[in-house]
Amino acid sequence: MKAIFKPTTIILVVFVLLLVGTSYFLGLSQSKGKTKDVTPDEIIENMVKTETITTDLISRGYIQIGFEIQANSTDAKEELTKRDFQVRNIAIRLLSGMNEEQVKNPVEMGKFETEMKNEINNLMQKGKVVKVYTTNKMIQ
Repeated sequence: MKAIFKPTTIILVVFVLLLVGTSYFLGLSQSKGKTKDVTPDEIIENMVKTETITTDLISRGYIQIGFEIQANSTDAKEELTKRDFQVRNIAIRLLSGMNEEQVKNPVEMGKFETEMKNEINNLMQKGKVVKVYTTNKMIQ
């Protein structure tokens, strides 16, 4: 009986250790993916508002558009404010390649906002842009 008990006990202990170890590492990996909840006050504190931008579309129409850009820190907000001319340039360049239907389409505008965020982030040195919000838009 002792000969059977020893291997069974070892297998059971190894199984429990593997189960506990797997649970621990899964818990760690899931907690890394979670982000800190940000309050509305913290979001507003790091927002930069652009002036209204007017540019032509590829379909020969015009668009007037404005953005609020959320930075991840006050340092990033300061840098973003100084890079206003580059932000405007990126917006004009991206918008001038779009037509009226794309600008009216919420999915296409979501892609535009993401692309704009990514291009601004390529310029940033002291932080990152978290999100670009389109706050006004008028197509003519």
